[in-house]
Amino acid sequence: MNPGQPPRRPGRPRRRRGGAPGSSPAPGGERPSGQAGAINRSRPIYDKPANPRRGGRRNGPAGPYRRPTPRRPDQPPQFVADDEDSRPRLPDNPREAALRVLHAVDSRSAFSDRMLDGQHARGGDPRDLALLHELAKGTLRWRGRIDAVLDPLVHIGLSQVQPWIRNVLRLGAYQILFLDRIPAHAAVDESVKLANKYGHPGTAGLVNSVLRRLVEEKDRVQLPEGDDAASLAVWGSHPLWITERWLERFGAEATRALMLADNRAIPVGLRVNTLRGTREQLIERLAAEGVTASPARYSPDLVWIEDQVAPGALVAFRSGLCTVQDESEALVSRLVAPEPHERLLDLCAAPGGKCTHLAELMGDEGEVWAMERAEARVPSIENTIARLGMHAIHVVQGDGRNYAFPMPFDRVLVDAPCSGLGVLGRRADARWRKGPEVLREMPPIQLELLQAGARRARPGGVVVYSVCSFEPEETVGVVERFLRAQPQMVLESVAGILPDTVVDDDGFMRVLPHVHGCDGAFAARFRKT
Repeated sequence: MNPGQPPRRPGRPRRRRGGAPGSSPAPGGERPSGQAGAINRSRPIYDKPANPRRGGRRNGPAGPYRRPTPRRPDQPPQFVADDEDSRPRLPDNPREAALRVLHAVDSRSAFSDRMLDGQHARGGDPRDLALLHELAKGTLRWRGRIDAVLDPLVHIGLSQVQPWIRNVLRLGAYQILFLDRIPAHAAVDESVKLANKYGHPGTAGLVNSVLRRLVEEKDRVQLPEGDDAASLAVWGSHPLWITERWLERFGAEATRALMLADNRAIPVGLRVNTLRGTREQLIERLAAEGVTASPARYSPDLVWIEDQVAPGALVAFRSGLCTVQDESEALVSRLVAPEPHERLLDLCAAPGGKCTHLAELMGDEGEVWAMERAEARVPSIENTIARLGMHAIHVVQGDGRNYAFPMPFDRVLVDAPCSGLGVLGRRADARWRKGPEVLREMPPIQLELLQAGARRARPGGVVVYSVCSFEPEETVGVVERFLRAQPQMVLESVAGILPDTVVDDDGFMRVLPHVHGCDGAFAARFRKT
C-alpha cells in the first residue's frame, strides 16, 4: 500500500447495476446519440444532445457498472453484438465496395475505418479485401490532389458532378495516377461500369471521356511546386487550413515530410498480451500463420505487421494473444506506469486498448476502472476485455466529467477526445471531415476531463493526459490552463520513463508521424500534492 493511501475494501467489487459502488442514479437516465456511438474518439461527442432511454438498465450521471465475465483459457471468446453487425454488407466487387465507402464518407461523413473493418470481419477473398482497402484508403488520402487534377478535365467542374459519379471519377483517377499494377484501360472500363450502375448513360459517357483524357495527359500533369500554403495543400493532399497551420509552425520542408507521412500506407500494430506470452512468441505465432511481423522501435510491447492482413482474421488475435494498437498509444500506458494491486481509472476508455494494456502492465492484479460516456461504445471495450481474458477491469458507463466515484485512485489516465490531427494517416477520411472550429471546440472539453481526472486522484497519485494530436491548443495550451487552475498538481517530466527520442525539451511525450514513423500523439504526466 502506498503511503497516504486510504485502506481498501478486501476482495474485488461485486458486479452491480446502476453505477459504481456508492454512486447514485440521477433522474431521467440518458443515452448518447449521433456521433457518440463512433469508435473514432477524435470526433467531438460531448456537446451532442442525448435522447431519452427507452427501457433497459438503470442509468444515472454515473451510468451502469458493467464488468465482463472473464473466460477460461480453453473457452472461446464471446463477443457482444454491436450495431456494426447490422450494417449492410458491402459488395464483393472491391471497386464497387470502395465506391460505396467513398460515397458514404462524402455524403454523410461516415467512418471509412468502420466500414472497412466490418467488411474484413465478414471475410472474403484476401486479394479482393486488400484491393478494397488500397482503393478506399488511397483515394481518400490523395483526394485533394486527385480533385485538383480532375477539375479542369470536367467541363462543369468536379464539384458540380453528382456525388456518386464524382467518387467514380476519383476512384478511377487514383488507379490511373497511383497504381501502376492496374492497367489504365481496366481502370477506365471498370469505372464506366460503375457510372452506368450508379448513374445513367450520360454520366457513364462523362466518366469515359474524362478518364481517357486523364490517361492521355497523366505524364504531363503539372503539380504546384511552390512552398506557399495553397501549393502545398494540393501537392500534399491536405486541407488548406491544416497546411497553413503546419507551414507556419514547422516550415515548408517539415510540412512536406509530415504530409507524406500522412499519405503513406499505414502498417497495423499488434500489442502482445503479456499475460499470455512475450513479443518474441507473438512474432513466432504470426509467422506460423504466414504473417511477417517485426518489433516496434519504441514500445517493447508492440509488433508491426508487414503484410496486408485483417487482424480479425488471425488466430493469434481471436485467441487473445494480441490486440490492435499503434506504437504511440502503447507508450501512453507505459507513462502511467501502474504497479500491481493499485487502483486505476481510465476516464475515456473506448475501444479498450489502453485499459487492457494497463491491466497487463500490473499483471492483472488490482483494479482498472474503464469509464466510457457513450453506451454504444461500451460493447467494444467489453469485447476486447473478454477476448484478452482480463479480470481486473471494471467497465462503467457515464460522463467522466461528473461521475461520482466514492473512492480515490492511485493513477488516472485521461486519454481525451481530440481533433485527431495526429492520426490523419490512419484515419484517411478525417482530414476532409474536420474544420478549424474543432480546435476551438475540443480544448474546453479536454480541460474539463483533465480537471475531473485530477479530482479523482489520491494525494501523491499520478495523472496522465494524452491526445492523438500535436496541435498547441490541445497539448501545451490545455496543460498550462490546467496547472493555473489546479495548483495542487505538479508537472513531471516523462524523461526516464519513455525513450529519449519521444521526449521533447519541456519533458512532454511528443510523437510526430514524419519523425517517429507512427501516429502522432502528445502526453503529459502530473502528480497530485
